[in-house]
Amino acid sequence: MHTVTVAGASGKTGRHVVEQAAERGWEVRRAGRRDTGGPGRWVPLDWDDPTSWAPAFAGSDAAYVLIPFNHPGAAEATPAVLKAAGAAGVGRIVLLSSWDAAHAADDDPLRVAERALLDQHVHAAVLRPTWFMDNFTHGSFAAMTAEGELRLPCGDGRIPLVDTRDIAAVGVACLAPDGPTGLLPITGPAAVDHHEVAAALAAAAGRAIRYTSVEPEEFIALLEARGFSRAYGQFLADALGEVATGRLVVPVERTVDEVLGRAPHSITEFAAHYSALLRS
Repeated sequence: MHTVTVAGASGKTGRHVVEQAAERGWEVRRAGRRDTGGPGRWVPLDWDDPTSWAPAFAGSDAAYVLIPFNHPGAAEATPAVLKAAGAAGVGRIVLLSSWDAAHAADDDPLRVAERALLDQHVHAAVLRPTWFMDNFTHGSFAAMTAEGELRLPCGDGRIPLVDTRDIAAVGVACLAPDGPTGLLPITGPAAVDHHEVAAALAAAAGRAIRYTSVEPEEFIALLEARGFSRAYGQFLADALGEVATGRLVVPVERTVDEVLGRAPHSITEFAAHYSALLRS
């Protein structure tokens, strides 16, 4: 039986990878510091404990790995984790990176992790998705959605937001014995502005949700009030500001169509899928 280890199994993409891998009949190992439940069985993996790395991957045919940036030191440890997976005999490794890596400096943690994987003698796939639609339901902007107003410093900028179910589906395809390899940029089917995002969420929620473009400092203060660090708020504000000014244009990619043989989910389809959550 094809065996896969999934790091970050309870995360935005990892939970879908676990579910979709199990649906294929594969043996799934959910790797993390604690057992959060789900298909397959749990194996311990702690970024702070190098002795846990090789055992978490030993005996697996393929592995899905991400960089848990919210865990101090994890970004720096990820290249060693990837090398431990390869040394443990994993022949196929999928790394969740980011679209930003294409324009990052050589010493950026994303680029360093990508090189650590691509330099190994394994079947390697690097997923480079753009911004997640799920940020409005399960992530940084979920509270704004619940309150009925998306206050973001993005102007009328457009982004081809992507559903994490599509990212996971591409990842699972890459985990398969004959799956694709290499650098895989992943986007949604069309670039949308945040007025369109708010309209889709409102239709699915059955209540008013609007978008208001705000200054970066107000946005950062809103995130800080919700428990996020100022550094994280500044990072998001800078990135959204690049989109707002048009300095950053994310092209629509056809990776989902080519790998899965179907179009990626639209923002309307995404919102409809989570309508029960949006109405709760």
